Amino acid sequence: MSIFGLAKKGFGRAVKAYKQKKIASGKSTRSERIKYGGRSPDIKSVKPTKLSKERSITKGKDHFYLKNIHEMNKHKAAVHAGEKAKKKIQRMKDTKRAYSIGKYDAPADPSNPPKKGYDKPKKKSWKDHVDTSHPSYKKNYENF
Repeated sequence: MSIFGLAKKGFGRAVKAYKQKKIASGKSTRSERIKYGGRSPDIKSVKPTKLSKERSITKGKDHFYLKNIHEMNKHKAAVHAGEKAKKKIQRMKDTKRAYSIGKYDAPADPSNPPKKGYDKPKKKSWKDHVDTSHPSYKKNYENF
């Protein structure tokens, strides 16, 4: 082996020792932990489910629906108490964990998501801006 090969091999060992020291101190990145032995690439902490795939998915979605309900109730209670929790409710809406119909805010159900365009205000027609009790309306627009 040439001198350069030996130097490269020695440098590689030094890098590995440095990375393992970094892992031990808790300052390494995930990719360093995977590459230099501090972490297994397979997830072993999550056990496989005994339920069927469909029931497992439904159970997970139900769990997150309950979590959304609890968080929404917490924020609504904070709004009633006078705290500034409206930003947190708006954040839930932005991340699709909640939706609103008019002024009512509700938690989103992952199993049954709301239809597209549920929270957009309805477009007003020209009739919404016209006073229908005025005599000129009856005279000019009665046949529409």
